[in-house]
Amino acid sequence: MKHCGGGARMRSIAIRIVKILAGIAGALIGVALLVFAGFYAASIWRESLPPGRNGEPGQYLQADGLDLHYKQWGPQSGQAILLIPGAMAWSETWAPIAERLGANGFRVIAPDLPPFGYSERPASGDYSRQAQARRILAFADAAGLQQFVLLGHSFGGGATMETALIAPDRIAGLVLLDVALGLGRPPSKPPLAPLFAAPGLPEAIMAATFTNPLMIGKGLRDFVADDDAVATPERIEVYRRPLVVKGTSHAIADWFVTGLFGNEEASRAFKPESYRSFQKPALLVWGKEDSVTPLAQGEEIARLLPNAQLSVLDGVNHIPQIEAPEKTASLIAAFVSSLQAPGSN
Repeated sequence: MKHCGGGARMRSIAIRIVKILAGIAGALIGVALLVFAGFYAASIWRESLPPGRNGEPGQYLQADGLDLHYKQWGPQSGQAILLIPGAMAWSETWAPIAERLGANGFRVIAPDLPPFGYSERPASGDYSRQAQARRILAFADAAGLQQFVLLGHSFGGGATMETALIAPDRIAGLVLLDVALGLGRPPSKPPLAPLFAAPGLPEAIMAATFTNPLMIGKGLRDFVADDDAVATPERIEVYRRPLVVKGTSHAIADWFVTGLFGNEEASRAFKPESYRSFQKPALLVWGKEDSVTPLAQGEEIARLLPNAQLSVLDGVNHIPQIEAPEKTASLIAAFVSSLQAPGSN
């Protein structure tokens, strides 16, 4: 009987512990939801500038039905180099190498590829590699580029490579900077995917993370080797500037689902065998200390592309264009100068 009584007491204690833990978990979830709600409210207040030419002053081209913001350096007569940014980057973040390349006589054009920067965002919310490649080619058409050097960085590398594989005749040469291609990776879904079906919750999650101005500095410091020298307050502010565009958190939530974790199996750039058919010259520039896309990934891509060269930068992490702009621009300039390409205009 004593044994039975002891068992009952243990069950009672266990139930109480479970209730306490459930209460704590509920409280923590409640606090988390309040935090998300706070960041979401702040994003709604902050994101007030219309996207496209009705918002930020600057240069725009109509392409794929969207006002695409862009910046340009160098003479109109120079060999065109089209720059495709990675996640959370936009045209101005290319300035450290774009200014150098422009000064060397190249026509450097950097569009804000949606959903980033000041460009309009598609109502469809489609940021798959195929959709982004279509936008890149439409932008090139609008800019009057028949043939051009295509350069992509980090996550922008997927759309860059997709474009090159879809329209190799348009590409004079290909430059890949620490690109994130996920070659042969099993198809994946976003972490906590069910949460992205809840109205308002995806935007709240993005507002607390990707589009949170307080997180931009940390993200930049995590991606560079010498964070004190590179992730300066001035540079962090450049990355923050477009976070005022209306609908940014919503658009980046769409990108998170359809771009970052989209239908990669339908993409040519996801299939290693597709790379062997691309015969144009290619330059890969990789940070030796890359903690996001390790050097082994660059070496694999260089093996797959028939006409590729790989340059490795010591003391550089994931963003060579701001970590080692002079060396990176020099490598690109030498590569482009070596191309025997017809005029791009």
